[in-house]
Amino acid sequence: MSQCANYMSVNPKATIVRLLCSIYRHHALILALALRDLQSRYAGTLGGVLWTFAHPLAVISIFYFVFAIGFRSQGPDRTPFILWFVCGLVPWLFFNETLLAATDSITRHAHLVKKTVFPSEILPFVHLTSGLVLHAIFLLIVVGMLAFFNVPFQADRFLVVYFLICSCVFLLGLGWMLSALQVFYRDISHALSIILNLWFWATPIVWSPNNIPTEYRGLLFYNPMYYIIEGYRGLLIFDTAVWPSAGQTAYFWSIATLTFVVGAYVFGRLKPEFVDVM
Repeated sequence: MSQCANYMSVNPKATIVRLLCSIYRHHALILALALRDLQSRYAGTLGGVLWTFAHPLAVISIFYFVFAIGFRSQGPDRTPFILWFVCGLVPWLFFNETLLAATDSITRHAHLVKKTVFPSEILPFVHLTSGLVLHAIFLLIVVGMLAFFNVPFQADRFLVVYFLICSCVFLLGLGWMLSALQVFYRDISHALSIILNLWFWATPIVWSPNNIPTEYRGLLFYNPMYYIIEGYRGLLIFDTAVWPSAGQTAYFWSIATLTFVVGAYVFGRLKPEFVDVM
């Protein structure tokens, strides 16, 4: 038995299988904790779930007045700026908020982690699940905006789920890795806030890739979030679906798979030490 346990702790493939099996076995617990997470966010507030939309709406309003009205900016192909901007902001908000929550998931739930029978590996997935609920609500708002701007309905637009899956795989790998490291280095969550802020401005969410010199435009290829955000826009706001190139897809999945494997491996190796450090 001890030899098997040692194999599980050092073999990346076995570690990934074990973590995924744990998520499947505890899916009911994950849903219950995700629901509790959503409820706890608004406990004792008068606005309740409306506070979830307060910050994004404030950001959208500011950028709309600055860029659409002040600078009279428009998206590519004469797309209304507000529609182009929101279709890029929605996947970013899902990524940003979920990653911050997942990173703090182990340290925030130390009382659960210290229970030897509790599967701590599900905690980043819990925040991913609750983030999906809020993301679905934002997507409904996007659907309403598409109808308002008379964007024709096409069945291809449902394929945006593919890019949502891309986000989830990338997020889960990062969430496992950062949440495990956060137990030992509490500075990670603070540094992550700064990194995400820089990452936001390095990604064409507010600005168009056409605004930067051609010789630097190729650098966007190496930004995984560029693939996801342009994927959302390509399927949602144009008359015909626009897909990323095969090269972009291959690069993204290389990064996402590597992140997922490394994240699972790091979490599996560090998990036995959580209780001692906490």
